[in-house]
Amino acid sequence: MTRRDEIQRLRSAALEGSVDAQYDLACAYAEGDGVPRSQSTAYRWFEKAAGQGDAESMTAAGYCLLNGDGVEEDHEAAVAWFRRAAEAGDPDASRYLASCTLYGEGMPQDVSEGLRLAEHGWNETQDSEYAHLLACAYHDLEHDLERAVEWHRTAAEHGHDESMVWMGYFSRYGIGVERSLKRAFRWYQQAAEAENDAGLANVAICFHNGEGVGQDFGKAFDFRTRAAEKGHVESRMWLAVQLLQGLGVDPEPERALAMLADLAREEPQAALMLGEKHYYGEGVEKDSARAHEWFEVAARQDVPEAWTFLGVCAWNGEGRKADAKDAIECYRRAADLGDSHALYNLGLAYRSGEGVERDLKRADQLFEQAAMQGNGPAACLLARRHIEGDGVPVNPSFGVSFLQAAVDDEDPEALALMAECFRDGVGVRPDLKRSMELFELAQVQGKDTRVERGIVRRRLRGKP
Repeated sequence: MTRRDEIQRLRSAALEGSVDAQYDLACAYAEGDGVPRSQSTAYRWFEKAAGQGDAESMTAAGYCLLNGDGVEEDHEAAVAWFRRAAEAGDPDASRYLASCTLYGEGMPQDVSEGLRLAEHGWNETQDSEYAHLLACAYHDLEHDLERAVEWHRTAAEHGHDESMVWMGYFSRYGIGVERSLKRAFRWYQQAAEAENDAGLANVAICFHNGEGVGQDFGKAFDFRTRAAEKGHVESRMWLAVQLLQGLGVDPEPERALAMLADLAREEPQAALMLGEKHYYGEGVEKDSARAHEWFEVAARQDVPEAWTFLGVCAWNGEGRKADAKDAIECYRRAADLGDSHALYNLGLAYRSGEGVERDLKRADQLFEQAAMQGNGPAACLLARRHIEGDGVPVNPSFGVSFLQAAVDDEDPEALALMAECFRDGVGVRPDLKRSMELFELAQVQGKDTRVERGIVRRRLRGKP
């Protein structure tokens, strides 16, 4: 029997009132299995089966109402279905009720009661979904990182793919756990084996950068392809980049540019990437005018980095006539949207007096704002000024404080400068182990620190 025949049988049985057929037909429409995918049709069949007392269908109908899948979003109606489903014995409904209690969806928010319900559900079922819910609640609502990591680990160990990705993230950055790129890769790999799109994408990143595993552009391309097939937008963009630059695959610049142009219609970051490729001549001939056109496309969708690039183009006369005042306006637009590079460039303008009246105090304020947002150039500029006493009193510890946000964002220059400070005891207590760690991380981020690491290695062995 073909799937088409099966669907016809299901439809006939559903019309005759079969609850099982109604549920199965709803699932078919929800997944596009043998029929065109239609969330609204799926909801109608779930609702029919729910009306006949089927607990799973009640939960499914509630889920559709909670998320607006095929029906207008209605949290109160969703909660009503979840309550009926829970009373009828569906375990998923109890978990959704715990979630609604935690986040105040369709009912007054009660975090402590939501946590109690979720922990009770976990104790009763050992369902990883409960552990993941608890992890998210402790992270988002209680701001308790230790408990969040604990529950994400529990959920991941019980097979929850999203928590596996989170554990990879925590391990990658040393958040709540000891930093380990190899452990991060293993967590991402487990998520990828579960076909999680973010897991696949992060495995690709690890292979691309050689983080926790040997660098392999071919494998990065393979994993990005799998992630892209699941709709992962960033992977679709990076596939185009690899095709453009011929990393692990034969270069196909025309196909790559077509992919990015197609993505740019729905994803402004793709327009920004196209602008960058033309601006720097990466994989294509350098073309400032074409770059400027793509930056404008992204800027019209309020991508802050695009406004910064437009400012740079106006400042340098690239792809358009030079105009310092116009550049300043673009930088201000980008800064208002939160771009730290625009703050840094504005600071440089106020320091030089080009396009604006010279104002050193305002320049320093802008540099500090940029540094607080993790901007590496601004952080290093301020750190060096206070370490060396360049126009300000010598205060190394204060200077080092400007580096922290950029170090957290893993800016290579900030990492290397902080590593020097730990190596030489400038503004911080000497710590050769920490210095080596930071130099290694700077190397991962693309800065050559082989000489510096050699110096630290000799000092660790007690040699001058």
